[in-house]
Amino acid sequence: MYASMRLAAAVAVLLTLTSAQNDRRVLLGVDYYPEQWPVEEMRADMEAIKNDLGADIVRMGEFMWHELEPMDGVFNWTRLDTILDLADKIGLDVMLGTPTATMPAWLHKAHPEVMHKGPDSPDGYAGAVAGFGGRRQYSFNSDTYLRYAKRITNEMVARYSGRKVVTHWQVDNEIAHEGSDLDFSDAALDGWRAYLEAAYGGDIGKLNADWGTAFWSVTYNEFDEIPLPAWTVPGSAAHSNEEFRSNVSPGMLLDYRRFRRDSVTGFADAQVRLMREAGIEGGITTNAPGGFWGKAIDHNDIFASMDMVAYDNYPVWGGSLAPDSPSLVAMTLDTVRGWAAPNSNSTGWMVAEQLIGAQGHDIIGFNPRPGQVKGWSAQTLTHGAEALVFFRYRAAVFGQEEFCYGVLDHYTPRGTGRKWAEAKEVYALARDHEELWLAPIQARVALLYDMENIFAWQAQPQSTAFDFATEAHRLYYPFWRNGVAVDVVSATRALGRDASAEAAAALLGRYRVLVLPALMIVPDADHTVAVLESYVEAGGSLWIGYRSDLKDPRSQIRRASSRLAQLAGVTIAEIESLNDPLTATVQLASDPTVTAEATVFREGVAIDSSSTSSEKSQAEAVWQYDDSFFGAAGYVAVTKRSTDAGGEVVYVGAGLEPAALVSLATQTLARQGVQGAGVSDSDELEQVLRQDTRGNVFSIAINHGDVSATTSDGTELAPYEVVIASA
Repeated sequence: MYASMRLAAAVAVLLTLTSAQNDRRVLLGVDYYPEQWPVEEMRADMEAIKNDLGADIVRMGEFMWHELEPMDGVFNWTRLDTILDLADKIGLDVMLGTPTATMPAWLHKAHPEVMHKGPDSPDGYAGAVAGFGGRRQYSFNSDTYLRYAKRITNEMVARYSGRKVVTHWQVDNEIAHEGSDLDFSDAALDGWRAYLEAAYGGDIGKLNADWGTAFWSVTYNEFDEIPLPAWTVPGSAAHSNEEFRSNVSPGMLLDYRRFRRDSVTGFADAQVRLMREAGIEGGITTNAPGGFWGKAIDHNDIFASMDMVAYDNYPVWGGSLAPDSPSLVAMTLDTVRGWAAPNSNSTGWMVAEQLIGAQGHDIIGFNPRPGQVKGWSAQTLTHGAEALVFFRYRAAVFGQEEFCYGVLDHYTPRGTGRKWAEAKEVYALARDHEELWLAPIQARVALLYDMENIFAWQAQPQSTAFDFATEAHRLYYPFWRNGVAVDVVSATRALGRDASAEAAAALLGRYRVLVLPALMIVPDADHTVAVLESYVEAGGSLWIGYRSDLKDPRSQIRRASSRLAQLAGVTIAEIESLNDPLTATVQLASDPTVTAEATVFREGVAIDSSSTSSEKSQAEAVWQYDDSFFGAAGYVAVTKRSTDAGGEVVYVGAGLEPAALVSLATQTLARQGVQGAGVSDSDELEQVLRQDTRGNVFSIAINHGDVSATTSDGTELAPYEVVIASA
């Protein structure tokens, strides 16, 4: 609790600048890489960034290790001193990153054993160790690498922690990204065995029982017999929705991901501790990358010891044909906001990298259209960002990211060009509505997820089409489409190991609607189901996705029917995986002429009339099947059970297309008295109501599409237009 309170206070203070009148400001800036440009250009760059563009901060340093330590133990601060002095003189603050994401060649030559090792697979890259020259190639379990990483961090904080120009500190860069979360090196094996011995208290018998090692006679006598979960026979190549494929015990695979999560968090925490020891008490963060629900990490843990949350927002990337959907980007941003302060009204966070040009390493992706970046930037502010930094100031002329375009292209003169003008428009939008962006978001709908549950899905996706982000979006979209704010929060922190029953009930009491997508493992706390039951009995609405409450925290199948299905007044009679490209047709129960498609997975949901009592009404069918198997048996896909106290439980037992759930979400919101901006005529148009710091309510509408769209109140927006008006 103390960590959450400290984090909340830090987010409220440290993501803003203070003017002479002590007014909070939205923090605006650009990413700058001094090692990539001649020193003689830096003054002109800094002056243009501050005086023309209107920025407050420059972010730098995270790839400068060789520049700062050209030989083992020999340090050279000349270039970094120069740029910091310039920034200080011109009036720019600096966000300084530790350079541990890319090791210098001399370190690799002396200690090649520090390298991370990729997962085993029958595809031909079994146990591959990448060649030197990339990034994030180190093993999080290498004591040798950690020693060098701590040394360069110590040297940096010793030199710069006292300088007022350095207001923010970044740990590493996009930590655990690009497959570096998984590791099968010798260092990882040693760390894995030590982790297991500690986790199981030295009791190998308990490990065998939890993993079910009697199956296929893989029982272990000692911890040093336990391997990493490599490819096994029987086995096959990993599907596109799997990180890697291993047919070992699901319990072992779940523990392996827990081990990876804790290894990554431990590496980040080691640098944070050094900063604290140097007296740094504010502005510590790391820049989280996208795709976090597909990794063996938990950013709730990573940010717990830091002062604020930061995220790199890339709706498009190399090779992309089109941007991610606005609702998917919105859900991602709401998840990032949820890392910041799940037990507080303070929810501000930082965009450390907001793309402004086409991106790609070898293959370039979709080029943002004129005005589109303004929409994406407004979207980050709408979802709680209080700081926005563009990636990058100028496109590089050499190196692996020559095709990552910035505010300036390779040859665009300072202060000119379409994107320079657009960046200034974004900055003006941020400044003109600061009282709106600096106000806390007051959501009455919450989507709960649990990383250990996601780890279990990563190990056993059960369908070639399954992806947790897809399932979360399936239940997020209907409420987003209704124009309401949604908090996306860790169920583990809200209901599980970090919360008592009383604290969980208090937190959930802030919301009128709870959404639980594919919660296969219910958080490991005896009070979880009871708290959810009480929530519904008190009048709350609960939406539950399929395969919920199927397993226990060991990843073993529960020998009882789903308690969450029981809460919904249903039982699960049959199941079927809808592997790509299979689909199933469903009909609206109230009007069978209205149909929709289900993908990924479906359950044969049977309404349980035996559970009905004077206090508990029977569930009713909302969507039903129309086929010779599930339909002929009378099974349904989606149900709703209402309570006399005004509560309800909606059970979504199939991968129904999200648009088919919008009207049901509208009914839920009306039942709960939650006011939204309404449903517009396009899912490319995002709209929401939000209060500013003075209590004034505004309507925010963003057209992310390339054609005009109309809001629910009839306002027409041109392509990529942003409209903010009093509600």
